[in-house]
Amino acid sequence: MKTLILILIIISFIQTTLMSLNLVLIALIARSLIRPEKNDLILSFGFGLLISHLSLAPLGFQSLMYLILVQITQSLSRSRLSANPLLIIPLVLILSSVDIIATSLLARQSIGLMPQILIEGLISLPIFYSLRLWEERFLIRKEIKLRV
Repeated sequence: MKTLILILIIISFIQTTLMSLNLVLIALIARSLIRPEKNDLILSFGFGLLISHLSLAPLGFQSLMYLILVQITQSLSRSRLSANPLLIIPLVLILSSVDIIATSLLARQSIGLMPQILIEGLISLPIFYSLRLWEERFLIRKEIKLRV
């Protein structure tokens, strides 16, 4: 969990300074598809506040959006569809477009979806597989007990 928080902090700084892609949302969606926990909601609220603070947006709106989108992802991850790893691409496309539309309506700006949404959809699959590899290989769960 500490490593995931460090990675999310680095991604949030990259998101607000270098790229306009919503990398934190993609990582939170991928994490909640892999392992739906209550900690995902805490992470989404905290990093929504961090992204709002770093991008000088109204404080709290981004965290509210992240909470809603991660909760939708967690409820979808309990269904049979979550067994397909390619579900992440349309899920990120839909949820990220909802986030961009809501943020644009709040800021009263024009809505520009296309290049950003397509890039986020393509980036979502490598992020999903890297997080899944990390969760399955390098984290020891409480259910697994090693024999000595």
